[in-house]
Amino acid sequence: MNQKPKDPLADLFADDIKSIDRQIVATFLKPYVVFDRASKQIGFLPAFEKVDNNIEKVEIILLASKALSLLEDGTPDGLNQGQIVNLGVIPEGSVKSTLKKLFDAKKIKKNKELGYYVPNYRIKEVVEKNSKKQ
Repeated sequence: MNQKPKDPLADLFADDIKSIDRQIVATFLKPYVVFDRASKQIGFLPAFEKVDNNIEKVEIILLASKALSLLEDGTPDGLNQGQIVNLGVIPEGSVKSTLKKLFDAKKIKKNKELGYYVPNYRIKEVVEKNSKKQ
């Protein structure tokens, strides 16, 4: 029989694009956060308090938000400034200035309805950068 050669572009298709980075995110977040099963709230572990850079803390928080959105269908990916402040792990003024720095540097994006989030293409970069410091 005469078989057609496989199109190399066909390898770009994925059945579930959200599943690609799940293991990376889970492994990275495990020392820093837990999720309350009932309330779907983010809880912080002692290792999070040892992170001394607010940029890294905000990136961890936003990745936790992304993980929660992947776990729970219908949960939005992103947090606004007030939601991050309400977590009580970074002072309000620091949250505002850190979000501005990250947004201006195009390290995070903002969705008007949901808030700030780490774009999927930056997940690996954030994980690698912060994993080197652990």
